[in-house]
Amino acid sequence: MIASKEVIARAKRAVEKCGTRDPFEIARMCKAELIIKELGSLKGFYKIIYRNPFIFLNKSLSAADARIVCAHEIGHHALHREYARIGFEEFSLFSENSRREYEANLFAAELLIADEDIEELCEYGYSQNQIAAALGIEEKLVELKLKYCNKI
Repeated sequence: MIASKEVIARAKRAVEKCGTRDPFEIARMCKAELIIKELGSLKGFYKIIYRNPFIFLNKSLSAADARIVCAHEIGHHALHREYARIGFEEFSLFSENSRREYEANLFAAELLIADEDIEELCEYGYSQNQIAAALGIEEKLVELKLKYCNKI
């Protein structure tokens, strides 16, 4: 279990180091191979194969969803590599049943959503739902970001 503050700090460092919030570019810079293929109902997963990191994304995802799932899987890369050698249990992206999935979601929220964007939209009085729509981000990730920005 990783403290939420540490998860957020690692995401901030990734953005700082890579100079972008684009999860596909961050994956490339982390030398994680992106594989896009049919995965049935699974949105994506992270796996280490022969010491090489792979991010698998379902080819049926929309561009917006692929971006979110990629950010989530980068969270696993940054936080949970030791589990990727044996494989992750199958959970939905926003499962509350696993601490590792929660941590990857928190990492994704921090990676994808700039503090300034949240601040500005909150100042305009946007609701959580409106912020999600304005940023093209899942509402659950916005909820996590707001929680740790002390906005809710």
